[in-house]
Amino acid sequence: MVRMSEDEDGIRNRVQSAGEKAAADIAQALISSPAFGQVVSAVVVAREKAGEAQRAAMGALNVSSQDEADRLERRLRVLSERLEESEDRLDRALAEVRGLNSEIESLKAPAAGSAKPKSATRSSAGSGKGPAKTKKATKAKD
Repeated sequence: MVRMSEDEDGIRNRVQSAGEKAAADIAQALISSPAFGQVVSAVVVAREKAGEAQRAAMGALNVSSQDEADRLERRLRVLSERLEESEDRLDRALAEVRGLNSEIESLKAPAAGSAKPKSATRSSAGSGKGPAKTKKATKAKD
């Protein structure tokens, strides 16, 4: 049983070596062949021309290319980030305004409480009503 696995490993190694040698020989033959070099060059040129033709056709149909779509996607990401930053600043400003309004209201509350007794004192003395009656009386006399 041990002998069988050794034989299998030996066969596998020989087949693998032969396959690697054959692949290396084919690659060397292709690289050294001037016809293969010309074919590769022609394929590269044809690919570039096909890409240009595709971009021209898409432009004529008013369809965006992948590059334009990628550029637009990047711009949208930047705008989205700016919008988020603006929303955050607006939220902070709103919180500040609310805080300031609370402070103003808290400052008004004691002042409003002390103003009521003063107005009650004036109305009981009649000082606030006197000039108003005088103006009405003056207009009625004219």
